[in-house]
Amino acid sequence: MRFQLFILSGLLFVFSCQQSDRQENVSDSPLDDGEIVIDTQMVEFLFPAGKNNLTGGDGAISIQIDNTRSFWLWGDSFLGEVIDNQRAESSPFIMGNVWQLLDGESVQTITGGTPMSPESLLKTEKVNGYPAILWPMHGFVKNNIVHVFMSTIVQTGTGTWDFYWHSTLYYRLSLSDLSVIDKQELLTVEQTDAHFGFGITEHDGLYYVYGSNPQADFTAGLHVARARLVNDKLQDWEYFDGNNWVTDVKESKSLQGIDIPVSEQFSVFRHNNKFILLTQDRFKPEIYTFTADTPEGPWSNKKHIYTIPEGEDSTLFTYNAMAHPQYDPNENLLVSYCVNAKNIPDLYSDVSIYKPRFFWVSMNTILK
Repeated sequence: MRFQLFILSGLLFVFSCQQSDRQENVSDSPLDDGEIVIDTQMVEFLFPAGKNNLTGGDGAISIQIDNTRSFWLWGDSFLGEVIDNQRAESSPFIMGNVWQLLDGESVQTITGGTPMSPESLLKTEKVNGYPAILWPMHGFVKNNIVHVFMSTIVQTGTGTWDFYWHSTLYYRLSLSDLSVIDKQELLTVEQTDAHFGFGITEHDGLYYVYGSNPQADFTAGLHVARARLVNDKLQDWEYFDGNNWVTDVKESKSLQGIDIPVSEQFSVFRHNNKFILLTQDRFKPEIYTFTADTPEGPWSNKKHIYTIPEGEDSTLFTYNAMAHPQYDPNENLLVSYCVNAKNIPDLYSDVSIYKPRFFWVSMNTILK
């Protein structure tokens, strides 16, 4: 295992760690219907041993670049060295977004700031006098441009839940060095309750961008927008109102057929001419899939594919299951979910807590 430090243009720095002999603990053929295989290799690959690597984070959002490379985006993250599964209180902690590049057997952790004082890669200004961070959503890569959506999260106090979603920003970054080409405030809390920016999929020349709309009654429906890529930029936005595509986001309606509150993070992707939604119940440890024939649904074929075992631990909470369809050996789907501790000191005494868990499920289980 090799460790190297790079400084790129004074804007970001990259920790690169190479690991050989990676093995996927998934069978060489499709899994049986209903069969789940736990994957322990991916988390070891994303969080390698060594100094100044990523040692913990949530989000686990992957954006495919090509057949061998993907970006992985993380929210609040720890860096530093881990000794005996413990991290020092002085370990760097980054609120916002940290990126990784997986390229074959190489994994790179990408942040802003300096090696001595790392920061979120993408940053924003204060909102109404309050500090704000950019939380990663989802995106895609086209013509050497990374199109990515970020949530502006405003911190109104020091408590665990003293924050609110303010807006969705649409960034275009250069694939070569992740420098910002431009950014656009797409939607704000005054315009919509739906947090558009997840589950991005292309279909018939249009890009469909999904979002959940959490409500005070603890419901959270799935909404969808779409846009055309014109001159390498998403334009001409429309929103589905339950029957038609309209230009006013205030007319957007929840999609039909989904009877659970959709998680803040989720996945929508295509497979064998079907659109697949994978989401965790927003308040429970169950993970479900739904399928549809069109991007806007209606959705049906609800499948309960997994119950998260950590959900039974009263000291932990689990959230934001995501699918990673680019890792698709033999019709098996890789799925992740996040785990966090209710007692913050536990994140220092047991580093393993604040890392995603992974498992494989057969695509036939979802589609049958």
